[in-house]
Amino acid sequence: MDIEQLKQLQEIDVQIANILQEKNALEETLKGDEDAYHSAEEAIAEFDKNYGQIDAERKAKEAEIQQTNEMIKRWDSRLKEAKSGREYQAFMREINGAKKDIGEIENAVMRMMEELEKISKNKEEEKQKLEEIGKRLQLVSEQSRNRITYLAKQRDELDLQRNTIAKNIPSALLSMYEQIKKQRHVAIVEVKKSVCQGCHVNIPPQLFNEVMMNKRIIHCPHCQRILYYVGDDEAQERKQKRNKKAV
Repeated sequence: MDIEQLKQLQEIDVQIANILQEKNALEETLKGDEDAYHSAEEAIAEFDKNYGQIDAERKAKEAEIQQTNEMIKRWDSRLKEAKSGREYQAFMREINGAKKDIGEIENAVMRMMEELEKISKNKEEEKQKLEEIGKRLQLVSEQSRNRITYLAKQRDELDLQRNTIAKNIPSALLSMYEQIKKQRHVAIVEVKKSVCQGCHVNIPPQLFNEVMMNKRIIHCPHCQRILYYVGDDEAQERKQKRNKKAV
């Protein structure tokens, strides 16, 4: 019967959907950890690069301070040999200007030192993060990959089962099923106590009687899902009462 084949098909589709959901979640989690690990590696490399550049600038500034101090010593020697007040004042301007330059360079070096300290701190934090992610990957990665491989194998087996069932379903009915599934996710649902279990709306009594017979394809008037009936407690009670009266 077509309705039974559709139910089998949907059962397989639900299993496939669950497998895909779990597999995608595992892959996303694994990719997230791997991306975070690579990002941490890149951040550390960037910290090293910035540290190297700033440290090179710091050394250049310190060398500049040393050179300027040497110049001040030479000007100081010449200051002592100045032969006129004008010459003396010229040397003093050079010395004072050089000392001012040294003060500004020393401030720049101090800022560089603070920046280097900040980079070192951030690098250590990133290294700690990298270590934590690495441990998590080491523990989870192999297990997750094995599970993903297993799920992929299960999916392949279910696809084969699905294809076998689908071949025995009329193409028009199969197309109808696929279209409803695309719109509603679940294409075929049970009716319990006159209520569609897809949209939870009551089915008209006459239509419900037809659904109970399971002889033809009937759609829910509200959600358009395909309906089927397997019996409910109320129907069983009525049946038992009829049997008692017959006795």
